[in-house]
Amino acid sequence: MAWHPFRNIGLKVVALVLGALLWFTVSGQQAERTLPGIAVVYVNMPASLELTDQTTFVDINVRGLDSQLRTTQARDFEARVDLAGARPGSQRFTIRTDQVSSPMGLEVTKVEPGSVLAVLEWTGSASLPVKPVVDGTPAPGYVISETVVEPASVTVIGPQGRLAAATAATTDRVPIEGASTTVVQSVNVGVGDASLRLKEARTARVTVKIEKAGLRLFAAAHIALRNLEPGLRGTVDPAVVSVSLRGADSLLARLDPATVVPYVDVTGLGRGTHPVPVLIDIKGTLTVVALRPAQVLVTIN
Repeated sequence: MAWHPFRNIGLKVVALVLGALLWFTVSGQQAERTLPGIAVVYVNMPASLELTDQTTFVDINVRGLDSQLRTTQARDFEARVDLAGARPGSQRFTIRTDQVSSPMGLEVTKVEPGSVLAVLEWTGSASLPVKPVVDGTPAPGYVISETVVEPASVTVIGPQGRLAAATAATTDRVPIEGASTTVVQSVNVGVGDASLRLKEARTARVTVKIEKAGLRLFAAAHIALRNLEPGLRGTVDPAVVSVSLRGADSLLARLDPATVVPYVDVTGLGRGTHPVPVLIDIKGTLTVVALRPAQVLVTIN
């Protein structure tokens, strides 16, 4: 049977037109949708202020073609808050629908909440020491004798309140696992608090001096009394202890015995005899291997 493409051409054209009209009607229907989690972006921050807390997301209602709304996501929008003229402290800023950028063809009809919170502080700066981060331990029989970092300090900028709590900038890790010679490495410097930043990007040169380890015995170190209440007298039995220190041979060799001072802390102790642990403060890279005896009797009169 022969195919006649133009048979009933009128009916075919009518069907095609009706189908197209139906498609445009369905796809062109207007709809409204709620989108949560729209990012709030703060612009025109005054040079002398820092943003320390803020509303980070809002929800919006959007109107447009149903077909377009089906593929729209929160990341397609951005709520912009102008901080020009802002002052230190906690403030609320009205956020209108025209402050939300949106894809062409979509209309933002509502923002919830209608205002956002921003907390601002004065900008400050401080010089902080650089603390090198050393990772690992030297080879058996070796110890760290000294760690040097250059520069020793950096300038840090940020909110004055956060600067007051900052104690140091730190370096990236410097690996020394299994090392038996000095390790020198250039590493980045940073600040752990995300609200603070370096005035300028810096690297630091970290030198970790590694030497042969040794032991030295201080056989008769006299025990000192600390924090004895006024008007009281105290005696220690025994009055001396032996102290074994471990560290680099070169450091142990030049260590003055007079600087090795064990002590007992009698804070809050009254009259009577008390067992008290022996303590010792050793600075630098030396470590205490043994204190004998580790506890003494303190008599307070």
